[in-house]
Amino acid sequence: MWETIAANKRRSAWLIFILALLLAGMGAAIGLLMGGSTQTALYGLFIGIVVWGVMLLVNMMGGESVLLASANAREVAHADAPQLYNIVEEMRISAALPAMPRVFIIDTPVPNAFAVGLKPERACVAVTSGLLERLSRDELQGVIAHELGHISNRDTLFMTLAGVTLGAIVLLADLGLRMMFWGGGRRRSSNNKNAGAAMAIMMIIALVLAILAPIIARLLYFACSRQREYLADASAAQFTRYPAGLANALRKIALQQDPKKIPVNRVVAPMYAVNPLAAAGSASIFGTHPPTEERIRRLMDMQGGAPAPSASPSV
Repeated sequence: MWETIAANKRRSAWLIFILALLLAGMGAAIGLLMGGSTQTALYGLFIGIVVWGVMLLVNMMGGESVLLASANAREVAHADAPQLYNIVEEMRISAALPAMPRVFIIDTPVPNAFAVGLKPERACVAVTSGLLERLSRDELQGVIAHELGHISNRDTLFMTLAGVTLGAIVLLADLGLRMMFWGGGRRRSSNNKNAGAAMAIMMIIALVLAILAPIIARLLYFACSRQREYLADASAAQFTRYPAGLANALRKIALQQDPKKIPVNRVVAPMYAVNPLAAAGSASIFGTHPPTEERIRRLMDMQGGAPAPSASPSV
C-alpha cells in the first residue's frame, strides 16, 4: 500500500503541473482572444498567474476556517463529545499524526464527515450529529480513520492545490467567454495575409482551449479524487484492523443522504466521506467518489470476505 500511496503522490505532483500548464494556457488564450496579439496573450498569462496566486494565498492563510464555516461546523472539546474525541485521539496515534486534529460537529441528522488541513499540524475533522447518533463505535472509528487517512496521505493538501487551480481555470474561462459574448474580443487588422491567417488560427485554438480546458481540468481532478478515496479506505482498514466497520458505516451513510438537510456546496461536497450530492457513488467520469458498493466490496475483501456483523447505533 505504501508503494501505491507514494506512486499516487508522484501522480499528484504531475497533475498539479498539468493543471498549472492549463491555467497558463487559459490565461494566454483569454489574452489572445481579447487583444489578438502576442503581447495581450502574455498579459493574459500574467493575469492568470496573479488570479491563481491570490486564490492560493487566501486558502493557505485560512482555507480550513472558510470551509468549516461554510458547513456550519462548531468546534468541540473533550467534555462536549468524549467518545468522539477519544476515537479521534486513538486514530491519530494509529496514523502517526504529529498533532491532535481539531474536532468539529455539524448539527444535522444526515450522517457524514470530512477532514481539512493543508498539513497534519493544522488538521481538522468534522462529523455530523447524525453520524454520532446512527453509527456504532466501530463504525464511527472507521469513518474517523478514513478521514485521518486523507490527512496522513496528504490528500487534503493536494485537494486544496488542485481545487484552487481548477477554480482559477474555470473562473478565467468563464470570464473570457463572457467578454467574447459581450463583444470584448477584437482582432487587429494586418496587411500580411499570411500573418492574418496565422493569427486567426491561433485565435481559434485559443477559443477551443477556453472551452475545453475547464472540462479537461475537471476530469483530471475527479479521476484523482476517486483514487484517493480507495487509498483512504485502505488506510482506515490498516489503522483500525477492522475494515468491516468502515464498510458498514459507508452503507448507512450512503442510504441516508439528503442534500436539503446538510450544509453543503460544490466545494465542500467532494471532501465528505460520501458525496452528499451523489450519495450512491456514481460511476460517471464526473463523479468525485467511486461507487459506494465498490468501496464496500473492496473493504470486505480486506476483511476476508466475511459478512460484516450488524451493530446497533450508539447514542
